[in-house]
Amino acid sequence: MNVIDLMDSRKTSFSKNDRKIYESIKKFPEEYSSLPISEIANQGNFSKPALTRFAQKLGFGGFAEFQYQFAQDIRELSGRSDRQSNADVYGKLLKQVYETTDRDTVRNLIVKMRESRRVLLFGANLSRLPAEEMLIALNFETEVTAVLPPLDFVPQHLSSDDMVIIYSAISGSSYQDLMRKFRTANDEKPYLVLITINSKHPLRHNFDEVITLPSVSLSETSNTVLSDTFAFLMFNDIVAQELKKTDPQK
Repeated sequence: MNVIDLMDSRKTSFSKNDRKIYESIKKFPEEYSSLPISEIANQGNFSKPALTRFAQKLGFGGFAEFQYQFAQDIRELSGRSDRQSNADVYGKLLKQVYETTDRDTVRNLIVKMRESRRVLLFGANLSRLPAEEMLIALNFETEVTAVLPPLDFVPQHLSSDDMVIIYSAISGSSYQDLMRKFRTANDEKPYLVLITINSKHPLRHNFDEVITLPSVSLSETSNTVLSDTFAFLMFNDIVAQELKKTDPQK
């Protein structure tokens, strides 16, 4: 088993900090396989001991041993003649999202959107794009009022009649302050929906509804960050299709 598959197999047992390191490795595999540990620690805002402990939890003697094997695995995977192109991997992922997304779940989500006073959409970093696309789709809906606030700003006077949809691929670290504000809303807490590719998302217990989409392994593509974004965009496309089918104006 290579390092990539090893990390994927252990990710459900990772601590909060381990998951942040794992997410960072997924985003920047080349850096983690080649840069000095001090530079990786500075760029990722991790301590060197934390990186060493992460490597040891995977069975390595230290980070240097992890890094050596990781570099070997990346070279081997990139040189394999049977390796699928990113286009093939993304195409397979889009098909998986399309075929596995439960349409009843989507239709119920749309009903909830139409019943809500407002739908607030949030996305951080590359997850911002799916949130923006969903906003465009909902702007064509006369029965849905959708807004895309800045991540560090929550509109005043939220109520239980509002809905919040958050796109978050792995850890949700960008949403900690936002979730804290929602938790203090008491009886006026809006209906919270999480759309993710991580079935063990650390923040999942804060949400009224969690929709988990398929994902691809780091060993399948050179850019899992883009694959996560594509999964979100395909989900949005499914929502847009169902919106048209259930348009009360027709």
